[in-house]
Amino acid sequence: MGEMVTTDRLLSGASALRGDAAPWAGSLRDGGRERFTQLGVPDRRKEAWKYSDLARALAHKAGAAPSPRAPLVLEDAFVAVFKDGVLDVAGSILPPGLMPLGMVLADPGSPFAGVLGSVNAAEQAAHPIVGLNTALMEEGFVLSLAAGDKLSAPLHVRFTWTGAASDRHVRLLVDLGEGAQATVLETHDGAPAFSTVVNEVRLASNARLTHVRIDRLSAGARQSAVTLGEVAGGAEYRAFCLSEGAAFCRHEALVALTGESANVEIDGAFLVSGDNHCDNTTVISHISPNTTSRQAFRGVLSGRSHSAYQGCVKVAEDAQKTDAYQMSRALLLSREARIATKPELEIFADDVKCSHGATAGEMDADALFFLRSRGIIEEEARAMLVEAFLEEALDTIAAPTLRDVAASAVRDWLANHTAEVSHGG
Repeated sequence: MGEMVTTDRLLSGASALRGDAAPWAGSLRDGGRERFTQLGVPDRRKEAWKYSDLARALAHKAGAAPSPRAPLVLEDAFVAVFKDGVLDVAGSILPPGLMPLGMVLADPGSPFAGVLGSVNAAEQAAHPIVGLNTALMEEGFVLSLAAGDKLSAPLHVRFTWTGAASDRHVRLLVDLGEGAQATVLETHDGAPAFSTVVNEVRLASNARLTHVRIDRLSAGARQSAVTLGEVAGGAEYRAFCLSEGAAFCRHEALVALTGESANVEIDGAFLVSGDNHCDNTTVISHISPNTTSRQAFRGVLSGRSHSAYQGCVKVAEDAQKTDAYQMSRALLLSREARIATKPELEIFADDVKCSHGATAGEMDADALFFLRSRGIIEEEARAMLVEAFLEEALDTIAAPTLRDVAASAVRDWLANHTAEVSHGG
């Protein structure tokens, strides 16, 4: 165990940012600092962080940076390249409507002064990591599309972390006008010493956003990420999260369905080995009637890894005719691997259709026997079952190009963990 991590240490760079910001941005940062100071560094004593003790993770020295991996590539896409959390404008191909965050924060008359830091405000106000990120946000971007606009190609937001930089706190805002459409692929590779990444997603009526996030962080990395969303009437947010875990890896999707006929689909897969930790936490708030949400996560765990899935669906009193579903399934390849699942429903309406469930266990002995009886050796049979289990998760990604990128990440993980997959452990 290393030194105790304090709010003062984490906020040590906040005052230096004050002079570069417009008055509204300075006030926003000050508010974030006050919230984080009040809430403190999350640990197991906070119920929402029971399975992911960030204070403990930060008390340990960050792991060494790994050898670089071949980056994931999305063909025919815009690219926003981040190196250790800093946007490399010269090395990027940025789409129309995208502005670096620094420009936005420095503009006294920015049209985003009332938007940035306000998406799903109820969740922001009670969230320590969002408060920390708001206090220290310096890098990132705002992507804004006017009503009816459609991004002509997907945007690949590519993060490469070398571990050389100090703590980084990145803020991304995607603001889609009425009927606008966009596709975003967000990938993370490497070893951030400690990073927070906050996405704010605001979808006006009938807007469409597809958002795929792929984390391939190294064993020593520490990252806490939050996606905050507001989905208006008739709009659709479809998300997929693929994660390999890290020393500390947590992603939260906190999304409010604010208009009638809004739809949210959040699916994911996690592939966790060694001593890695992966946490997927969701809070889906149905505020208006006739809204739908779907969540399905599948995980494969080996070694002494540990994972958590916390999925909460909230249905407000006026949100009649809500249709919500959530499911978590985990395949344990080792007797030392652990997963904690906590599906929750908070329902205040009386005309709804909501269900949840979770399963975790070893490989299906009957399915393994079936393949063995067809002459397939045990190692190949086990690998086939793991791959098939994960393919069902990937099938939820509708766009073929995005599905192919995610599938390549899964194949890479399977190739690098052949022993665990084929023999367990």
